[in-house]
Amino acid sequence: DDGQMIRLNGQGETLEGGVPGDLYVKVHVRKHPYLRKEGYNLIMDLDIKLTEALLGAEKVIHTLDGEITLKIPTSTKHGSILRVKGKGVPHGASTRSSSGRGDLYIRISVQIPEKLSKEAHKFVEELKKLGL
Repeated sequence: DDGQMIRLNGQGETLEGGVPGDLYVKVHVRKHPYLRKEGYNLIMDLDIKLTEALLGAEKVIHTLDGEITLKIPTSTKHGSILRVKGKGVPHGASTRSSSGRGDLYIRISVQIPEKLSKEAHKFVEELKKLGL
């Protein structure tokens, strides 16, 4: 974690006739362009189209291990959080009940178009008549 101090016993300077001291290393973690770390979990935001939220979709997303295909369920709401198990930050020895990794949480942001074409506007009016 950012600001963490790591102590390396006996790896520091040695004074004349003395024993080696300890070396302290302060960790600085650079911010990732789209992932945030919370404990061993990773958090990301994903923009999707209104049609993808309504009908469901598959989106390719980048993880620490490379690309995966995320299935977005039908009727996904703005602000929904999808979990991808075991795609977070690796940690300590794994056990039977744990993969030794955190999870990836994806917060969905449904994007609403700023302008609609005349055809799209008519279609949305039809949806409105159907109660959507």
